[in-house]
Amino acid sequence: MAKRRTMRTGAGAAVAVVALSAAMAVPPGAALAAEVPRYAVADDAEPVRGTESSAEGPALEPGLYTDRIGPGETRFYSVTLDDSSTVYLSATAAPKPGAEVASYGEELTLRLETTDGQECDTGGSAGFHNNGSAYPVSSYAGRRVGGGIDVCQEAGPYLFSVSRTSPETSDQADWPVEIGYFAEPGLTGSVPGPPPAPDDEEEAPTPPSGPAEQARGGTSFNDAGAIGTGVWKDRLHAGESRFYRVPVDWGQRLSARLELPNTALAEDASTGYLSDGFGLQVYNPVRGQLHDEGFASYRGKQTATELLTAPVDYGRRFADEGRGSSMAGWWYVQVTLHQDLAAFFPDGAPVTLRTVVAGEAKEPPAYDGDAVAAGFGVTDEDREAAAEGLTAAEVADRAAKRRIGVMGVGTGTVLVAGLAVWWLLARRRAVPAPAGPGTLTAPMEPGGYGYPQQGAGLPGPTPPGQERGDGFGPSPSAFGPAPGGWPPEGNRPQR
Repeated sequence: MAKRRTMRTGAGAAVAVVALSAAMAVPPGAALAAEVPRYAVADDAEPVRGTESSAEGPALEPGLYTDRIGPGETRFYSVTLDDSSTVYLSATAAPKPGAEVASYGEELTLRLETTDGQECDTGGSAGFHNNGSAYPVSSYAGRRVGGGIDVCQEAGPYLFSVSRTSPETSDQADWPVEIGYFAEPGLTGSVPGPPPAPDDEEEAPTPPSGPAEQARGGTSFNDAGAIGTGVWKDRLHAGESRFYRVPVDWGQRLSARLELPNTALAEDASTGYLSDGFGLQVYNPVRGQLHDEGFASYRGKQTATELLTAPVDYGRRFADEGRGSSMAGWWYVQVTLHQDLAAFFPDGAPVTLRTVVAGEAKEPPAYDGDAVAAGFGVTDEDREAAAEGLTAAEVADRAAKRRIGVMGVGTGTVLVAGLAVWWLLARRRAVPAPAGPGTLTAPMEPGGYGYPQQGAGLPGPTPPGQERGDGFGPSPSAFGPAPGGWPPEGNRPQR
């Protein structure tokens, strides 16, 4: 069985970028064959404007925000941390798809630091792994709690900053930036230590086979369609990125393989060569990229690239390697095609994605709070969403409909019960007065709850206030209009 390299991230290290040679017969900078959609920010993301001065940065709280950043700029924001939560602040840059970028010297740098300039232990950066074709990139800076760390442990004000470095030959437009603030609750007991380092030569799960199901890739983390273990197909245009989300629980690891087919436009391997053909990236729940692999080359023949994460373990955040694999939740797979692939696939390329969520789910750490609600955990509903390929918006819509349904059933039950009580009271008020001497009475109908059978026997004197006329309940004049059906048409519970 094939071996696969386990992906790791180093402590505070910048994402490595490698300049790839581009000995191509395909014309560089080929025009995109179709209009490629831009990155879709979250519907509830709040617009904010970071400042050039660290003294005036706008305050951020857990949630999502949108901003813009230009070449050479640094944007500051202020955050207030407690002394128990592990905090992650991410930044996702979304340049125009296919814009000119470089694989060396072009990146975002993220820092979280105290107000006296001491940097917290987890900084990050995000760069591009190809030349000449921009796509969304993301990373995070953070504050870990426990594990013998002695910096940034106090509650109080902190500064978060995002800086952009860009060569003059690259895209000089402002880039939209989506900022995420994620707060992971602390633990109630002892903090786990780091597990053994993942084995580079560990045997990878066998890629699944069989018919491919249609995946619903999104333009961003926010509209990504869910997938699980299986074979998935999608179609991307050159220069396009698609996102897919996968629930990965404690103790589990994610394996993904991306396959690009052959094309009739390349008669043989010598007629065309693209060194930066297509890329496969993986991100953890706080949008941190977990590996620094370059794009795979493409020669017109069937080819593939693959990745394997380390098992999710809380203590891995304190290890020298693999720190990004320390939280359960929704993980993200990003597939990107270089814009120059338009020469091979002018009408878009069919891609195949084989994913495996390997390992048995383990019990979560003893959190002092609702970690799942904060985005750090997996539920049965998440697995159901993955099996059905639902987006986050569709999951939220389904949950809202379920709540409305429960409320409707509850309201309907109360309404029916109220009408039943009204009906019984009305019947009880309609019981005739005791018969006088010589008055004939009708026998009681078995099972009739003690009321005379309607129309039976001879009528006796009618007590005042009971002139209903049908012998069933009080008069309308005494208790208001009678219902025209049961329950009334306008108040029937909805199904």
